[in-house]
Amino acid sequence: MRVLDVHADHCSFETVAAPPAEDAPDPEEPTPDPTDAPPAPREGGFDDCLVAFVAIEGDDAHDPGAVAAEAADHLLDRADDLRLSRVLVYPCPALGERPSDHETSVACCRALARALDDRGADDGDGLDVLRAPVGWHHALALSTAGHPFAESVTRFTGAVEVQAVESEWTVVADGERRDIETSRRDLDTDTRAAFDLAIDGPTVDHLVARGDGDGQPPLAEPDGLGGRRLLPAGRLVRDLLDDRVHERLLGAGVAPVETAVTYDPSDPEVARLLGALGTVGAYPERGARLRPSARLGALAFLRDVDLESGDCPLRLGETGPEERDGSATTVPTAHAVTADRDAAWDALVEFATLATALSRDCGLGAAPVCYAGGAVPPDRLDDLAAALDRPLLVHRDAAADDDSARVRLEFHDARRDPGDAPHVRLDPGLAERADIAFAGGGNEADGGDEAPDHPVIVDCAPLGSLDGTRRACWDDPPAWLVPTQVRFVTVDGDDRDRATALADEVSAAGLRADVDDRPLPVGERLDRAERDRVPFVAVVGDREADTESLKVWDRREGTERSLSAEGLAALVEEVVEGFPRRERYLPVLVEDGPLWGKE
Repeated sequence: MRVLDVHADHCSFETVAAPPAEDAPDPEEPTPDPTDAPPAPREGGFDDCLVAFVAIEGDDAHDPGAVAAEAADHLLDRADDLRLSRVLVYPCPALGERPSDHETSVACCRALARALDDRGADDGDGLDVLRAPVGWHHALALSTAGHPFAESVTRFTGAVEVQAVESEWTVVADGERRDIETSRRDLDTDTRAAFDLAIDGPTVDHLVARGDGDGQPPLAEPDGLGGRRLLPAGRLVRDLLDDRVHERLLGAGVAPVETAVTYDPSDPEVARLLGALGTVGAYPERGARLRPSARLGALAFLRDVDLESGDCPLRLGETGPEERDGSATTVPTAHAVTADRDAAWDALVEFATLATALSRDCGLGAAPVCYAGGAVPPDRLDDLAAALDRPLLVHRDAAADDDSARVRLEFHDARRDPGDAPHVRLDPGLAERADIAFAGGGNEADGGDEAPDHPVIVDCAPLGSLDGTRRACWDDPPAWLVPTQVRFVTVDGDDRDRATALADEVSAAGLRADVDDRPLPVGERLDRAERDRVPFVAVVGDREADTESLKVWDRREGTERSLSAEGLAALVEEVVEGFPRRERYLPVLVEDGPLWGKE
């Protein structure tokens, strides 16, 4: 909502005509008496008053009451400062950049007038409030007071200021609850570090970790245009992560869907869904923007289908881009649509178990941190800790009147950006705020008239973003995830053919192998293999040809052993069994792959 408020010596209006366009909505019916207080007559005005020219914008649809309340506070302060007791609310769509629909305009103007009238009465100011009806052309007479403080322009979004609250942290483990200080000595080092990160927030080191690290060929690099691009090796890692998430979600009964990735936030329907999600911002212009969350697409999907309680549980998932901090990132998501809170809690536990398994697949920790409303039963948290078989850090606001049943479960690891932690959310009121309802309010088999009107939705980002996971696990990635699983390093140029034949033999087994025969000392090429995180490195020279065995360095265990080509392939096969497979994205010869990254 954009408001131009003017101190006027006189202001009056008269409705002239409704808009002539055929598709224009019917204008608001004038109300000359206070039955719809404050009144909105066909004509009226004040002397010595504050005139509020109001432009209702598309994103005001998320919560007209909150936007109006914020604007009313400002106008009451202005009236008090100017010693005025009369306020005229005048709709002026031309003042805004993203006009809202007629319904939202009427709702916001009514809410603003009511808020001014009610709050003026509460404060004992006895404000007289009048507003012009919405949707009419008006004849306007205005005479301004003309002093330096007579006009101001302000935009209101209805955003709620975040207040610092006293927090309570407890650790649930083995059916017991203890304060965090008492529990620290019993936590392993990684869990303690993750819990400290959740409580104290990220350090400078964690914020720096958002970028690809120095000291090794990167998987991504700046593109020179303010963004980043994935190199072939980085794209391979991301695709493998996507494959693993897809496998895990299918195994959990999640059906893949694809929703739109761009939306116009000023569109009233989009604004309503953003408001339901609590995602409201000041957008600089109209037009398509990358979605702030895949939840937006999922809610739009569920709002448009004929959903009955007998269809639940319904699980949907997709992987697509989202906007974070002004840039795009790829995030796998899943949503469970359930019939009631008990089923929703079961879905939360299932998704939490799934997120834990995915973090383990990637070699990352998953210390669970639960932000729970005051209405969440303690035994639910006990069951969650038991299902995860890990200590659970629980945060509750110290406010005694907290009746929220919302739950947000995050999985922290000291190597991961805390803002990109995998998470599961249960918000009992989300479906109702987003106008997602069961057809007919449930069916007789589910309780007839007593069946719930709205489902309960649980959403999950089981791995965080693929890009964030790639960065977090790169220091010590599992063998299934590295771009090159076996590298053959030649002793001299005559060994190229044999090394290439060995790489082809290993590749034929479904593994990724390459050859480094660049004219550099063997030690330098072994260092490059270490920086490339290659788990198995075999040296190929005359001695290996004579013995028909290879000297293999196992990076995982820090040991060296002698193996045949078949034995090496069998070893790697055993290590990556059960994980996604993809062919290498780069040539077999390292020197032919400059897009790996600069050294």
